[in-house]
Amino acid sequence: NPSTSPPRILPSCQFLELLDNTNTAKSVEFKDARRSLGKDLKSAEKQLRDLTFTVTTVQKDRAQFAHIDDYELEQRDAYIKKIRKNLNEMKATYQGERVKRKMIADERAMIESKPMSSLGATNSDEAENTQFIHDQQAQGQMIIRQQDEELEELGYAVDRVNDMAVGINEELKTQNQMLKTLEEDIDEAAEKMNFVMGKMAKLLKTKDTCQIWTVIILTLVLVLLVFLVIYT
Repeated sequence: NPSTSPPRILPSCQFLELLDNTNTAKSVEFKDARRSLGKDLKSAEKQLRDLTFTVTTVQKDRAQFAHIDDYELEQRDAYIKKIRKNLNEMKATYQGERVKRKMIADERAMIESKPMSSLGATNSDEAENTQFIHDQQAQGQMIIRQQDEELEELGYAVDRVNDMAVGINEELKTQNQMLKTLEEDIDEAAEKMNFVMGKMAKLLKTKDTCQIWTVIILTLVLVLLVFLVIYT
């Protein structure tokens, strides 16, 4: 039965509340909430793709998944569409103009609060030019902050990949050691087999039935031991 576990999607109420009631250029809480919401949206998108693939697979091969009736399949398809709509709405909020305007305004306010922020403007034209410069600086600061967040997330991803690579390398070392040990065991068993076969060839020339049966039994025991060494 294909799994259609719901993706974890956090509401954006807290994010919007922090957006409206804090200085986004200074608030660590807002930055953490924005980063957390961004991660949740990416995770939800991935899970939604997996759910969509699962339902599509069932729809394309109804014979294999006959135990899932049409009603249940329709319900799951409708659920995915609902989640996708909610996700798109949250992305529109997260990446929307409202957020950008507030963040730029807070960046500009922080720039203007610094000493000599007027840049020596003495008339309305110079003040307008100063305002334009502040707007460009604010937009630049916001872009830099976003790039820093993306680089931080990329760093986490690189660390995860490195951990996976280290784990794979350790597993390969273990497997190589096991193969080496197995090869040594096989070589040792082959030497013993050759030795026994040589002895058997000599003994088969004799007419002593007791000796012949002894060799046969020992050979069977050796074969059994070789089998146990290889498969245990």
